[in-house]
Amino acid sequence: MLTNWYQYGNSIGVQPEWTTAGVRALFTFRHHPDDPNDTLNLAFQEGTPSSATVTNRSLVAKQMGVELSSLVFVKQVHGTSVVTITAEDRGMGAMAPDANRVSADAMVTNVPGVTLCILTADCVPVLFYDPVRRAVGAAHSGWRGTVGHISARVVEAMQREFGTKPRDLLVSIGPSIRSCCYEVDDVVAEPVAREFQDPVLFLRFGKPNKYRFSMQSAIRMDLERLGVARARIEDTGLCTSCRANHLFSHRKEQGRAGRLGALIALA
Repeated sequence: MLTNWYQYGNSIGVQPEWTTAGVRALFTFRHHPDDPNDTLNLAFQEGTPSSATVTNRSLVAKQMGVELSSLVFVKQVHGTSVVTITAEDRGMGAMAPDANRVSADAMVTNVPGVTLCILTADCVPVLFYDPVRRAVGAAHSGWRGTVGHISARVVEAMQREFGTKPRDLLVSIGPSIRSCCYEVDDVVAEPVAREFQDPVLFLRFGKPNKYRFSMQSAIRMDLERLGVARARIEDTGLCTSCRANHLFSHRKEQGRAGRLGALIALA
């Protein structure tokens, strides 16, 4: 299943194909015509004025047709915790690097008007939509989260909290570093091999103890094992490292990258 290229003025983003009037979802790129620095960084980072980040988040909220005050951010810690977001959580972390943000790497909600927001710059953003039970989820899946099966944890949380059936889910895997560019050593490869029996690691020719790792394939395997239909899992197919001119890449930019956004909200 392919994604739609989503145009807003001269900016570019990727919108899941299953986005309808009932759900709004978007993976942002690094450009926006109203951004004088041509850098749509959505993170509060050292060296970036907080006001610039809030402006960028406002632009993305406007693009999606939601309010800035609806955005919810968690403190991402490369773990596997999934939190359920309520109406009272609206705006958490949206306007400032709020120390009161919950530490987690995934969120689920069934509250309309709450926008779940995940930040990435190589890690895999994954968006979930249950059109039957009317619920959504978002996950940040780096290699640790992938090994910890965070996408499976999201499905399980939606089953537990909202009665979601995996076969009803629509899932989109966003722009992220891919096996073409993601080289890992035994520190990563060993836990990956323990958790995933199918080939998601590829030995580098002529480079002992070096591998290419496809986080996206591992995530897809987790989802299919739980009963999410293969045809209902779409993948943007975009590599952040290959397309660093359009996407932020922590590796390609040697740790100096901004952050992309993966956002989803029930209308």
